[in-house]
Amino acid sequence: MIKNLYVSAIIPARGGSRRLPRKNIYPVWGKPMLYWSVNACQKSKYIDDIFVTTEDEEIKKVALESGAKAINRPTELADDKTLKQRAICHAFKEISTKYKKPDIIVELQANSPDVSPKDIDAAIEKLVDNNRWEILSMDKNLLQNGVFRIQKADVVCLDSLSAVAGAYIVEAANIHNLEDVKELEDKSPPPSY
Repeated sequence: MIKNLYVSAIIPARGGSRRLPRKNIYPVWGKPMLYWSVNACQKSKYIDDIFVTTEDEEIKKVALESGAKAINRPTELADDKTLKQRAICHAFKEISTKYKKPDIIVELQANSPDVSPKDIDAAIEKLVDNNRWEILSMDKNLLQNGVFRIQKADVVCLDSLSAVAGAYIVEAANIHNLEDVKELEDKSPPPSY
């Protein structure tokens, strides 16, 4: 039963980005990109707390103003060679120590500003209802798209995919450059949940 589980979202948002500088807080629909991911989590019926893991003070400020809590990410976990899951594991340990140990982690990327709370919630339900260890987001061609990764606490700090995974199809943007921003804004209005 999901309502008895503590569900936390972790949004990784480091300051460095090569293709689109300051990508995670680049304006989309008049607000920092990070705002939209936090907003989708706020509208989820299952997510209890939202955390942004970052080494960047400006991103931390945007996270707090958007309604998330901030996790101070060590700089050694903020370069472009560090596996994202290591930063997620660090944040998970911080949350477990300073707040409460989550039962489920929703890892959501900031550069998918059009992700919907409905899709997040359906993927959480799929994880619980099918007793999966994790659910990976896929596009309609069944290719992993990185929009989200939802995991039970026991597998968050694994360096690889778990042995008991599932998939959820979600079509959402994956913003990496100015052309991606323009394409999204041209084809879609801001989310209204």
